[in-house]
Amino acid sequence: MVIFFVIRDFDDSTPNFSQNFFKRNLLILPASKMKCEYCEKEAVENIYGRYYCENHFVKYFLGRVRSIIDKFGINGRIAVALSGGKDSSACFHSLHKLKLDLLPFYINLGIESYSEICQKKAEELCNSLGYRLHIIDINEYGINLADEKKPCSVCGTAKRYLMNKFAYENNCKYVATGHNLSDVVTFALNNFMNANLMNFRGNRPYLEGKEEYKMVAKIKPLYWLKDKECMLYVYINRLRYAEEECPHAISAPTIQIKEWIHEMEGKKPGIMLNMAKSFWRLEEMIGSKAKLNICRKCGYASYSKICKFCKIRKR
Repeated sequence: MVIFFVIRDFDDSTPNFSQNFFKRNLLILPASKMKCEYCEKEAVENIYGRYYCENHFVKYFLGRVRSIIDKFGINGRIAVALSGGKDSSACFHSLHKLKLDLLPFYINLGIESYSEICQKKAEELCNSLGYRLHIIDINEYGINLADEKKPCSVCGTAKRYLMNKFAYENNCKYVATGHNLSDVVTFALNNFMNANLMNFRGNRPYLEGKEEYKMVAKIKPLYWLKDKECMLYVYINRLRYAEEECPHAISAPTIQIKEWIHEMEGKKPGIMLNMAKSFWRLEEMIGSKAKLNICRKCGYASYSKICKFCKIRKR
């Protein structure tokens, strides 16, 4: 089965068009062979054997996001984490289209020019939709990733903590991230392949909050949507995003895992969906026996007396 996009009216002025992405993921076929199943217009995408034009693809995309919102009864203010990238942009825009109560924020990680470029794109997106972007500067917490031996690990710890802290302090019931189907499967498979079952969590689209530990609920609205579907949504809606990649993540082992997963998906469409469902069920079966505590320094949730974030700041 061939999976493709048809790109129309493209020129060099198209906002943030990722030419490298489309070279890796697209196969353009004669338009006469591809018609939308719902209206007979030119199709731009084939999803599990169904052909969609631009309008019906957007409806499909928003429907998948809506399915997550409805399944878990999401009702209340949502803090939306923007990274400046395509996925968080697609997440924020889709939630906006669904007319939900949103509060966008961006965590500036202080990574050379990369963080400034990403912040600018996030600000442009918010301005275009009528929102004010809230900025969190990691340097204000005494953390400099350039000085860390394992910057990706420290970055992950800091972002998880600050996302929850921002949402809690701004009276949000949820924090939404742009993790999509490709990300979820890659993350779970990486832990599974490395026998890292202690961290085998976060594979579900919704994690319930715990008020007594100042933990807001977490949602992944793009849980059922793949990388290329998020890319197409961004392209159709002409959303600006940063194409730059984090300099610390360029050699990350998960990149190869994701490429392998996408290769398998190309050969057997639907395998990513089934893997996500399997990892979801497996996480529920394993459960979590870890006991939560309250950090003695900051008062937020921790698995020890002092949370990881406070330990990082202490260093």
